[in-house]
Amino acid sequence: MKKSRLGILVGVIMLVLITAGCSSSADGKWVAQVNGDPILIKDYDARVADVQKTYESQGMKFDTDQGKQALTQIKSQVLDRMIEGQLLAQEVKKLKLNTADASIKSQEDAIKKNMGTDAQFQSMLSQQGMSQTELTNFLTVYTKITSDVKQPTDSEVQTYYDKNKANYGQPESVTAHHILLKTEADAKAIIAQLEQAQKNNEKILPLFEQLAKEKSTEPGAKESGGDLGTFTKGKMVPEFEAAAFAQKVGTFSTTPVKTQFGYHVIYVEAHTPASTPDFASIKTQVAQDAFNEAKDTKFQTFFDDLKKNSKIEYAKGYQPAS
Repeated sequence: MKKSRLGILVGVIMLVLITAGCSSSADGKWVAQVNGDPILIKDYDARVADVQKTYESQGMKFDTDQGKQALTQIKSQVLDRMIEGQLLAQEVKKLKLNTADASIKSQEDAIKKNMGTDAQFQSMLSQQGMSQTELTNFLTVYTKITSDVKQPTDSEVQTYYDKNKANYGQPESVTAHHILLKTEADAKAIIAQLEQAQKNNEKILPLFEQLAKEKSTEPGAKESGGDLGTFTKGKMVPEFEAAAFAQKVGTFSTTPVKTQFGYHVIYVEAHTPASTPDFASIKTQVAQDAFNEAKDTKFQTFFDDLKKNSKIEYAKGYQPAS
C-alpha cells in the first residue's frame, strides 16, 4: 500500500531538518547568514560531528577514500538543512504562529506513536539532529501553509488511483532457497542427490536446507539454510530471477543456474501472482493519499519559493558547489 499520512509526514520531516541551537550572537564566525541571521561555525561543526557519529555507529569509515567523499557531501547537506531550518524558524516568527496549538500537539503525538516507543522517537530526533522544539516549528508551518488544501473530488481520487495503481497492489513474488556452488559439477552433484531423495519419497525442503548449510559457499548459509525469503522482480541478478520465477512451486532446479556469483541450485517454496485490490475497497485510503500529496506539493512549492526569495550569504569556503 502507499505510505500513510504519518509516513509522508515523517518523510518530509527527514528532508526538512530544522537547525539546532543556532545562536544569533556575534561571539564567533559564521558559515552562512539567512536573511541576516547567522549560522555560526561552532554550531555547524557540532552538527557535522553529530552526523558523523551517527554514520560511524552504522559502520561508516571516514578515513577511507569513500568515507572522505561521503563526508564532503554530508557537510554540504548539513549546511543546506541548517539554512532550511533557519528559514522555517523565521517563518514561525513572521507569521506569528501558535506552536502550542492542540492540533500541532496531536500531530506530534501521532508521530511518536508511529515511531513506536518514546525512546525510538527520541532516537529519531537525535539521529536527524532535531529537538522537540524544531519538530514543533516544522509542523506548525506545514499546517498553516496547507490549511487551505481541499479534499479531492471523486474524479480526482479516481485519477490519482489510475496514475498510482501499482502502489496499491501486491507485485508478483517468489519465496525461494538456494545452494551456491563454485563449479557446475558441484551443482550437478547436489541436483543428483536431490533427485535420488525425490525417488525415495523423501521430503525435499529439509534436505535442501541441510545441503545448503553443508555445501553452499554463500556467506551465512550455515545459519540460513539458503533461505532467501520472499522477493519481487528486480531484486536478484537477471539469470537467477528468470530461473526462480519460471520454476514451479515445490521443485528444485534440474540444471545449475549460472550467475556472476557461481552456480545455483534453487528450490521454489511459493510463487504469488501480482494482485490489485478493487478500487471501491480502498477508495478511502486513496482519497487520503491524494489529499496528502496535494498538501505535500503545496508545502514544497511554498518552501522552494521561500528559499528562492530569501537572502542567503555564505562565508568563503562554504559556498555550495555549482
